[in-house]
Amino acid sequence: MVLVPDAIYQYLAALGLVFLINLVPAFMPASWMVLVFFRIKYGLPLLALSIGGAVASALGRLVLARASGLFAQHFLKGKQSDLHELGTFLNEHRQHVGLATLLYTLSPLPTNNLFIAAGMVGVELSWVFTGFLAGRLIANTFWVWLTAKAFHSLNQVFAEQFKSWPGITLETGSIISVLLLFRLPWARWLRRRLQRPADNA
Repeated sequence: MVLVPDAIYQYLAALGLVFLINLVPAFMPASWMVLVFFRIKYGLPLLALSIGGAVASALGRLVLARASGLFAQHFLKGKQSDLHELGTFLNEHRQHVGLATLLYTLSPLPTNNLFIAAGMVGVELSWVFTGFLAGRLIANTFWVWLTAKAFHSLNQVFAEQFKSWPGITLETGSIISVLLLFRLPWARWLRRRLQRPADNA
């Protein structure tokens, strides 16, 4: 299918909206729901939506991570040592970060907390970005292709987020996970957990 001028504007509107909702820390609809709306409403091509949507999502989450890092530096100065220690630990095991992000992105769990946490602890974002981009590309293609539910308006897309108790519960859980990030000594616990087998050997 060849994109005509009107379709190009619709396509850019879809990507712009996906980018914006991925900037928001919580309680936004899933990106694939927006892409489904534009695909069914305007007949935009699946692969163009899934690829462009994945890139737009990843860029939005990247900005969210950067903003979270700046927030932590200015408002969580008392926790900088713990956050930096966790970031150092994750960077030491960065070969697992991309794969873990990919698998997490394929799950139904919200990804806002993942990028907020990554930004706050100062983890190398290229690994997180790459894993998320790959995972979102797969997820977008799957859900946009599979979903038959038609959203008749963008208002309906956003309203769905607040009518779904499972969705609200997951988003609330993601916020709690961010709060626990700087309340608990995760780096110390992780190092102790990984060092235990070596100590017992």
